Amino acid sequence: MSSPWPAPWAARAMCESKVYLATDAGEELVLADVISIRPEGDGYQLVTLFGEQAHVRGRIKEIDLLKHRVVVEPAS
Repeated sequence: MSSPWPAPWAARAMCESKVYLATDAGEELVLADVISIRPEGDGYQLVTLFGEQAHVRGRIKEIDLLKHRVVVEPAS
């Protein structure tokens, strides 16, 4: 008989997100597989699961944890 509860590892599912920059034309992907977002200066320091880093300028407009996406809008 199987348990109705997920396996212990299922509760530790990966939580990477994609970070987008809002533009007049829509949204532009800045970085995928982001696991860390830290405020830094005039924006945010992004770090991926693989250690790749990027800096995006602006402020967070939207965070959707279910869709694993963060949208940053340029500072005005």
